[in-house]
Amino acid sequence: MTSLRFLFATTVLFGGTGGLAGQDSGMAVLEAASERYAALGGLCADFVQVLDNPILGDAKTTRGRLCQETPNLFRMDFSDPEGDEVVADGEWFWVYYRSLDESQVLRFPLDDSRGGMDFFREFLSEPASKYSVAAEGVEQMAGTTTHRLALTPLSPRGLVSARIWVDPSTDLIRRIEVTEDNGLTRTVTLSNLALDPSMGAAHFTFTVPPGVDVVSNE
Repeated sequence: MTSLRFLFATTVLFGGTGGLAGQDSGMAVLEAASERYAALGGLCADFVQVLDNPILGDAKTTRGRLCQETPNLFRMDFSDPEGDEVVADGEWFWVYYRSLDESQVLRFPLDDSRGGMDFFREFLSEPASKYSVAAEGVEQMAGTTTHRLALTPLSPRGLVSARIWVDPSTDLIRRIEVTEDNGLTRTVTLSNLALDPSMGAAHFTFTVPPGVDVVSNE
């Protein structure tokens, strides 16, 4: 991985990030992050999520902690607004925004070809088969130098474009920005990462609260 980081640094310092050089260096950084992700059994992190809706002209900030376990388990527990949950249990994707409607939870079949809100799986599992990548340079984030990458889907994936910020000292994602087909921009910033925490499948189980209707989209 050292050689991949050196390639990127050399491009930024001497060759810029445009054209083929930017594509090559960007993919090198992304592949290094993909290798790091593949070597992990799972991770957890605090998140701050900003949803920017250009149609309504407003932005909403939410917070909480998320966890992911390979190959397809994912959970977001919100502390603000408290009680909201997003869970991928390996078979279903559950979305319960209690702060908006406490009477129903949405359930979708898990799509093995797309990560959806599980951005680790979406952007780091075989990324070269899904995205073209361009390096956009370096950016400071909370005292850490990160590499910013622009991703463009090679085929329809429910999003127009994405950016990710990777910490080259750890090859871990620190921020994700996704512009969805509907124009909504979702930015998720991560901190306090815990690698390979002891969780188990039970941590990724969604329990339907009493009296809550399950709306299934199959």
